[in-house]
Amino acid sequence: MRKVIVELNLPDDQAIPDSSDIVRLTDPNWMSEWWHIDDVIEQAEPENQLTEDEAKEVLMLMDKRHDCHYGHTWDSMDSAIDDVVSRRK
Repeated sequence: MRKVIVELNLPDDQAIPDSSDIVRLTDPNWMSEWWHIDDVIEQAEPENQLTEDEAKEVLMLMDKRHDCHYGHTWDSMDSAIDDVVSRRK
């Protein structure tokens, strides 16, 4: 087994990743989906412009509602966006 030292610059409010997370990121036997708040903001209709905090909430809702049969989809994102926007009113 090799020992590797990884140096990361993390925002002050971000938790330090677990070593198993780093292994998953670098191991070719794992696959991952990546969504960013910019994806959410771009997907929202122009009249439903989202703040960064709202976009983060959408990603959290998508993760909470994740169904392994369907994965994270644009449709599941649209549903979460609708929920976040409806709470504004």
